[in-house]
Amino acid sequence: MYLLAIETTGAFASVALAKTEIENGEVKSFEIIGHIDGHDRFSHLQNLTPQIQQVLSENALSIGDVSMIATSVGPGSFTGIRIGVSTTRALSQALGVPCAAVPSLEAMALRQIVLRTVSDHGTLICPIIDARRNQIYGGGFRAGEEERIEETIKAGPYMVDEFIEKIRSAVAEAADNGAAFDRALFMGDGIDKYREQIEELKASCGLEDMTFAYAEEECRYQDADTVAMIGAELAAAGKVCGFEELKPEYMRMAEAERKLKEKQKG
Repeated sequence: MYLLAIETTGAFASVALAKTEIENGEVKSFEIIGHIDGHDRFSHLQNLTPQIQQVLSENALSIGDVSMIATSVGPGSFTGIRIGVSTTRALSQALGVPCAAVPSLEAMALRQIVLRTVSDHGTLICPIIDARRNQIYGGGFRAGEEERIEETIKAGPYMVDEFIEKIRSAVAEAADNGAAFDRALFMGDGIDKYREQIEELKASCGLEDMTFAYAEEECRYQDADTVAMIGAELAAAGKVCGFEELKPEYMRMAEAERKLKEKQKG
């Protein structure tokens, strides 16, 4: 079957097309056959539909050939999430095909495994997305078997210092269990804004002996290829939904909503 993947939670939208075979609850084959990256920041509303049309056209396919749609549901840009989820829901309803809701942070972490920037169990993979007001959306993951990842730090909204403390706790727990972390790899636009603060907090949290590394720009941000990979795994596990069940994962209130609530309280 053909699986369409949509990623709009970051500054640049991307679309991937995968050909996959699922049988008896397993992904028997998986291949990315098309990929389109956006090049204009936060232009998802204008460019997403043309990107989808382009990736299908380049493979001599039409939208009717798509059997499933996987989309990154957040966290990330609130507007971007809405556009991706709304587009997926509309296509799912029109085509009568299922959706897969893919967590953005998980897809970002998996990208490091796929690109071989992480190949061992000693690296704590830490995707962090700027949530403003000295906050991030972050999570911690460890490389698993066969290009899979295991969650070590629960994905959620954190203050920057709170997240570094979560890393300290994860490192201590891993050491107690005989599976030590000696390196943390950060990716996402959170490092663009908070890298200096992260380095300062590293020492104050007692992590001087741990290597803090930062993903190169070409593999730092969200990408639709790993959204497709996780989407195929969710399909194999039967964890898909109809268009009406697909929901965004904001992880916190939008800024406008927060200000409104504060005004109402005042």
